[in-house]
Order: sequence, then structure tokens, then C-alpha cells
Amino acid sequence: MHQGDGKSSTARPSSWGQQQRLEFIEFRLFWEGRLNRSDLIEYFGISRPQASLDVARYIELAPDNIIYDKTQKAYLPSRGFRPAIASPQPAAYLDLLVSPSRPQANFVGWMPPLGLLKYPHRQVKTSVLRQVLLAIREHSMIRVDYQSMNRQGPTEREISPHAIAYDGFRWHTRAYCHEHKSFRDFVFGRILKVHSVSPSSADHRQDEAWTTTLDLVLAPHHGLSAGQKNAVSLDYGMKKNRLVVRTRRALAFYVLRQLGLDKTTGGPRSQQVVLLNRDEIEPLISETS
Repeated sequence: MHQGDGKSSTARPSSWGQQQRLEFIEFRLFWEGRLNRSDLIEYFGISRPQASLDVARYIELAPDNIIYDKTQKAYLPSRGFRPAIASPQPAAYLDLLVSPSRPQANFVGWMPPLGLLKYPHRQVKTSVLRQVLLAIREHSMIRVDYQSMNRQGPTEREISPHAIAYDGFRWHTRAYCHEHKSFRDFVFGRILKVHSVSPSSADHRQDEAWTTTLDLVLAPHHGLSAGQKNAVSLDYGMKKNRLVVRTRRALAFYVLRQLGLDKTTGGPRSQQVVLLNRDEIEPLISETS
């Protein structure tokens, strides 16, 4: 666990279960501004004495972080609150807001009004995913029925999967294609059936596009005004109007597509960021896209 900037104690170490509850206490104090012992009792199914011990342990670790308000009958963060268990990450909190279906991994209690865009769900068959995962683990080759974009109907393909990837909208497996004798991406939804499993002679370490990385250098579109460039820079967390996105070479095409940078033309309204090192990147990703 990464320590924050708060004061730490040399007192007895916490058990794994208590460590989780301490993280819960700090999460609720930091993100929601209050905590009751009943929150611990309801979430973890522990007794009231145990909840009291957990709060006392947190006070022991970070005495300057927490105060008890008799009016509200709740523990509140102090004005000088500084995380002592882990550094809070906004992205991690926001991810929890869009994953309410996992209550056992979700410390969120109070939910702000939330609007989410719903995209069409890309299909993944349970049987196919399971067989692909087993093939990756056992270094096997599988024979599948696959519907590609370049053929009228599904065809049998022999592939040796070695990884899975997500491009923001759909899942695919990275695999050696024994027909084309090259490493390619196979979309899970287009794998109709897995027929058989057999030993594979493919060496996934030879998938250079997977094992090598590229740096994509992004900047605000040159056609934006100074104020607009500053807004875009703030949106993306750029430094001096520059942002370096590191990605596997095999996934670079998907990054550019999601950012709208797979095309070389586009005005500042539709394409607020540009790829500064396009001449360097394009020859490398054309082999894998």
C-alpha cells in the first residue's frame, strides 16, 4: 500500500481485513466528508465493537485527520486532512461511479446525480472467452470459426492467442494467425465457435508490435485560439501544451482512432488535438492496423 503524506504510526501492523476497513474509513472521509460506525457495520458485516476498534485504529494512524461532530453524530474530516493510507486518485473514484454493479469492491456510499452515455454492447460469448483464456494460459492453438470484415462468410482459422486487449469499445485477442503467418487482432464478437485445442508452435515473444512501445506526442490543434489551446491543455493534463501517451505499438492504431487522430485532416472544432510525431508513428502502425 502506498503511503500518503499523513502522519504514520509505528504501532502494531493491521491485519489485511482491518487494512481494508481503514481504507474504507479514509475513502468515506475524503470523498464523502463523513463516516458513521454504522457504515462499517453495514458494509463489512462486522460488530459495533469491531467498528469502534477500526475507527480508533485510524485515529491512532492519523490523529490530525478526523474529528467527531456531536451534532451530526458522525466522524468528519479535519480542515487539515491529508490522506494517510493511500493517495486518492480522481480517476479511481470516477471509475467506481460507473461500476455500481460491483458492491463488494465499491466504497461509494453517497452517489451524486449521474448521467452516463450508453453505447451498444459488443458481444463476447462465455464459451469463446473461456477457451481463449485457457489457450493463453496453456500456450495452445485453437481452431475457430471467424467472421472477418474481408470475407463474405465465416471461415475456419487456426490461431494461437497470447493476450487480450480492450480498445475502449470492444475486446479482442492478440494471436498468431497460422494462415497468414503473422500476429493479428481477433475481435471476440466475431469468433463464432472454438472447435479444437492443440499444442502451439508459435512464440508470442516474436510479436514485436506487442512487446514494443510507442510514444504518441499530442498537442492542441494549431488552429485553436490561445484560450482554446489552454482549455484543451487543461482537459488532457498537458504540460507546456504537450502530452506524451505511451502505448504498445499493436494498440497505437486504436488510441489514434479513439482520439479522432486516425485521419490526417480535420478542423480545430472536430479535432481539438493533433499528433505531432505523425511522420514517425504512421509507418510503424500501418503494419498492425
